[in-house]
Amino acid sequence: MESVSIEKYIEEYGKDVYSFCMYLTKNRFDADDLYQQTFLVAYEKGSIDSDKNPKSYLITIAVNIWNNQIRKTMWRRKKADIIQYDEDALERIEDKDGSIEEELIDKEEKNRIRKIVDTLPDKMRIVILMFYMEDMSIEDIAAALKIPAGTVKSRLFKAKKILKEKMAYE
Repeated sequence: MESVSIEKYIEEYGKDVYSFCMYLTKNRFDADDLYQQTFLVAYEKGSIDSDKNPKSYLITIAVNIWNNQIRKTMWRRKKADIIQYDEDALERIEDKDGSIEEELIDKEEKNRIRKIVDTLPDKMRIVILMFYMEDMSIEDIAAALKIPAGTVKSRLFKAKKILKEKMAYE
């Protein structure tokens, strides 16, 4: 793949991919690494089919890299426990028209939802993020995660049920 074409995909989908990486990793350092690795892998693979969904392809690469990192971390923890320190808070900057009160209420609600989503098991959290944050279809998610569409639907259903219950309690 030419560097010009990878730059085109970075310009078009870079913000979305980075935002997704932030949600997965929950800190900027790991998100930066995951983001860079995602585009590096895309560059090394050679081509992105523009006729298909390139954003979905890039998100799939990010998820696969993330899952591999989780697997490696779990294996290493079996050998020796690792203590991680998270210095950065997860925050997305958005432009809004409206009063300060509305913005604060909206921001509080989003933070509340993010905290609840963060408590979900990884399998459900990744599906929720791909479906709602990245607007991926059930079929795209199934293809990205290499699982049946029914499993995606089941995880979405269970995750929404858990979110609804936790939202009602808080």
